Amino acid sequence: MVDDIDAEVAALKSRGVTFEEYDLPGYRTVDGVCRVEGVGRAGYFKDSEVNLLGLVQFG
Repeated sequence: MVDDIDAEVAALKSRGVTFEEYDLPGYRTVDGVCRVEGVGRAGYFKDSEVNLLGLVQFG
């Protein structure tokens, strides 16, 4: 959980992290961040072992 997902994504991207991009009905990322209805905003990336990790900003 993060307070400012845009700042966190920017900081991680500046360190070389690549965020996943999705373009699905009702679920599309813009610059690595998507809006999840009823939840908030989220961004996902893979670690060195290909585990999918995520950030979420509720609200």
